[in-house]
Amino acid sequence: MTKGQETCFACGQHVRARAYRAEHRVNPVVIIATCLAVILVLGGLWRIRANAAKKQAALLVEEEALRAQDSARRASRDWQDALRVAKNDNEARSLAAKLDDAEARFQSTRVRVAEYPSVQQESIINRFQAELELLRRTVVVLASSADTEKQSLRDSIQAGLRQVEAQMKELGSTE
Repeated sequence: MTKGQETCFACGQHVRARAYRAEHRVNPVVIIATCLAVILVLGGLWRIRANAAKKQAALLVEEEALRAQDSARRASRDWQDALRVAKNDNEARSLAAKLDDAEARFQSTRVRVAEYPSVQQESIINRFQAELELLRRTVVVLASSADTEKQSLRDSIQAGLRQVEAQMKELGSTE
């Protein structure tokens, strides 16, 4: 009989002794190293995903800022175009000059009031800017309107100018 033989080749009888089978024990260092490798790979993938999410958020913020800049440029360009169209209309030019003067006075009042405005002051500033934008658009519409519509637009502009003046006084009183 040879080592590891289970059957006798001469007679065909099973050998009573079992063949020696070596146990293959797994080294614990290999198991620990494998677990660490898996953890490192998963951590790396998680970090890559987190960085991608941060980059995506930064791109969205940058895109929004670019849209805001585009919108501001477009509004400025539209205003300049409207002023060119209204250039031949003396009344529109006069009203545009009044609006520019009111804005300049408001900005000087704003600088005098506070570098960091309070909530109330910020509210007044926002209302003023919205009203001024509305008045500018109304002036442009006035310049391109038929004579029958102009009187109601003039009345609206005069009311808006009074409201702007009141807002300037209100901001000045919050000093």
